[in-house]
Amino acid sequence: MSNASVRVWDLPTRIFHWLLAASVLVAYITGGERGTAFVLHVGAGHLILLLLLFRILWGFIGSPYSRFADFVYSWRSTLTYLKDVVRLRPTHFVGHNPLGGLMVLAMFLLLLAIVGTGLSSAAARGYQAGAPLIAAMGSGSRAMGDIHETLGSLIMILAGIHVAAVFAHWLFARENLVRAMVTGRKRLARESTAVDRPFAGRARLAIMAVLVLVTAVGLFGQFDATVLSTRPTQPLSQTGEAASSDMADEQTQNPDSEIPE
Repeated sequence: MSNASVRVWDLPTRIFHWLLAASVLVAYITGGERGTAFVLHVGAGHLILLLLLFRILWGFIGSPYSRFADFVYSWRSTLTYLKDVVRLRPTHFVGHNPLGGLMVLAMFLLLLAIVGTGLSSAAARGYQAGAPLIAAMGSGSRAMGDIHETLGSLIMILAGIHVAAVFAHWLFARENLVRAMVTGRKRLARESTAVDRPFAGRARLAIMAVLVLVTAVGLFGQFDATVLSTRPTQPLSQTGEAASSDMADEQTQNPDSEIPE
């Protein structure tokens, strides 16, 4: 029976959570290579990267329950918790439980890989002029496109597991985690001795806001939707191949011509 609640998730963490969920959903729905859908896909990918960069830093300097130190557990602790879950007697945690913390880390790493492979794939298709991050990938790699799609399907599977776990936690542990991520407060069992822990102060929040704003300008300042909505006629990664092919044809037609060094 629950009769009290404590502050768990600060506002930045809650905003991050719901924005990330929406961005991943938009990126998955708009997956493609042309038109407005591709612009939204790339834009969502940039926003996901911005959110992850914020969350990684916030995991070190944020409020107590938002820090990695609070929800990254040892393998022994994680296995012990898993056994308790199997017995339907899970230990209650104020913040993330060991399995929840493991899911957070897995999704962060997977999303970073998805963004990286997506940028490389876009570069291989000649979209360098559309965004600085794509240009930073050079000529990219077409092979990354298949990996990107596979990882995109995998993140949706993990998201489904996450949603199922939240529902199961509500069903068996009687904890409404969705409400906690909306209100920031979590109801505790009567015997719990947990108390409110102070959230990050205004100075820290202001510094983070400035850092996020500067990073956002860097990511989106030269974002060109017009370029991204128009598929290049000749991907940059094929330019070298085309030039080599033309040179080979010329040598075949003119065997006496000199080969440039």
